[in-house]
Amino acid sequence: MSISSKMNRRDFLGGSAGIVTATALSSVGISSAKAAAPIVGTQVSQIYRRKLGSYEITVLGDGYVDLPNEIWANPGADEINGYLADAYQPAGSIRNGVNAYLINTGKKLILVDSGAAGLFGPNAGLFPGNLSAVGVKPEDIDQVLITHIHPDHVAGLLTNDGGVVVPNGQVHVSGTELNYWTDAEAQSKAVEISKPWFDLARGWQAAYDGRISTFEGETDLGDGITAFPLPGHSPGHTGYRVESEGESLLIIGDAVISAAIQFANPEAGAIWDTSAEDSIKSRKMLFDMAAADRTAITATHIPFPSFGYVDNRADGSYAYVPEEWRYGS
Repeated sequence: MSISSKMNRRDFLGGSAGIVTATALSSVGISSAKAAAPIVGTQVSQIYRRKLGSYEITVLGDGYVDLPNEIWANPGADEINGYLADAYQPAGSIRNGVNAYLINTGKKLILVDSGAAGLFGPNAGLFPGNLSAVGVKPEDIDQVLITHIHPDHVAGLLTNDGGVVVPNGQVHVSGTELNYWTDAEAQSKAVEISKPWFDLARGWQAAYDGRISTFEGETDLGDGITAFPLPGHSPGHTGYRVESEGESLLIIGDAVISAAIQFANPEAGAIWDTSAEDSIKSRKMLFDMAAADRTAITATHIPFPSFGYVDNRADGSYAYVPEEWRYGS
């Protein structure tokens, strides 16, 4: 059998099309483009919308900061690098994204945390621009929910001179959390890296004085939102369950600061955790609950767009299952 007889109809049509196209382009003097496009080097805006029942949740990325292995109190660097390798991430540090959340109930706009403003270096502080990009002005926000009073969660609520960014919103935060971060004795005993965070907390409290509402323990905040304690990362660290039309989402703050590390090893903890024991207990409780109920979770430092699920593993560890991108939310 000759080579030509082996050519099927698809081969013939494909070949013919190529010959015709090449001939046509040649006849009009068109050649392949050779102009090089510049490398952009940045992503598009970190904005992602997801429906939850009748609500719309918008993730507003604040950028990222690179954190070295030294931020981990345990385990050691070799084990940390092993988890990073398993997740196909480079050894030695984690690239830590920062997210804030806007809940649109149809009647209210509720902000959860606010990013780091200018405190986390040149690659963070994108929250104000992303808020503007979704057509929301700070004065439009009705309520602000705080998971905990660390810089990357409250600094975005302050202007450069310590003024108010959200002028009309009522602010909700754990009373335990607020008392801790404004206490001078607690500041004197804190790890060195976190001592300036107390000064920030006092400035934030002063700026929003008269509009801060505190709560303790599990608290119904209305609009289908329930605050629940997740202590350990900080004394009053708080998660928020958001429910609408039978759907639920757990916004878990910094219960997870690295998906690559803390799902594989929920006992891994940062040097600034105020109670390693409580942090581990809260994380395992949360993972077990989310896995059993198949409830969606999202966290400030889970990679953008940060929605996913928790899977229990037979060896007692957990796995993070990212939610597939939702087209049209």
